[in-house]
Amino acid sequence: MPWCYKFLCTGSLDLGKLDKSDVGDDQYTDLLSKVETATDTTIQVLTEEILNCGYTGLISLEKKGEIIRAIVLHANLRLFPMLLQIKDGLNLYGLCNIMAKYPDICQPLFVPGVEMTADADFIISVCQAEFSERGSNKEQVEVTLMNHLQDFLQEMEQDKTDSGMENAALPSLSPKAFLQWITGQGHVPVLQEEKRRFKVNVKFNHHCQSHFGEHSICYPSVAACSRTITFPVQHMRSYGDFKVVLVEAFHLGQELSLV
Repeated sequence: MPWCYKFLCTGSLDLGKLDKSDVGDDQYTDLLSKVETATDTTIQVLTEEILNCGYTGLISLEKKGEIIRAIVLHANLRLFPMLLQIKDGLNLYGLCNIMAKYPDICQPLFVPGVEMTADADFIISVCQAEFSERGSNKEQVEVTLMNHLQDFLQEMEQDKTDSGMENAALPSLSPKAFLQWITGQGHVPVLQEEKRRFKVNVKFNHHCQSHFGEHSICYPSVAACSRTITFPVQHMRSYGDFKVVLVEAFHLGQELSLV
């Protein structure tokens, strides 16, 4: 819950700002729902559950607001001992200081629903291609392949990719999964300095025939440790070939075999 994260960052909390939307436990959200919809008769049935939440006043519809407030406080305050232990553990590694300094950046690591998943634009922005001599035919082909990569990532993001492979059990390919395959992580780096230094190296192999002998197909090679992908240019010149070869490489080459 956001209020839990705020407490971990600051060590303090304004209890007056807590409301029913801050309750995450199903037991108490269910009780809150029952109290809100209760009648003069049904609210008496909830007496024991309400008293267990620390409410000591008269149980009636006129006191519904006070009852809800008591349930909200009880549901959240019982988490404080656990939050204090978590905060002590984070302090051992100096993480509380980082969270206090960069609360918005660190929030996705603790609060569900705040995504920092890599998208097509992010991946393209961190790609660092090793182009051949400027103006050469090789460079022109390499630029074309980078355009293919951008189109491919955007196509995946729009859920329009047709892998051409019929096995539904194959791993799903998305920009996040693509980045995970190449680098070992599928999220945007949290810290700004880490994000600034995060790069994906893109290389181009123009001589796969001389390296591997006569062959009809070969696939991109990935070295996650160095965050590098190498495209076999000869087999990926058209966008159709690029997509087929890259998708097959992803589906059939999940093991990290290069260091």
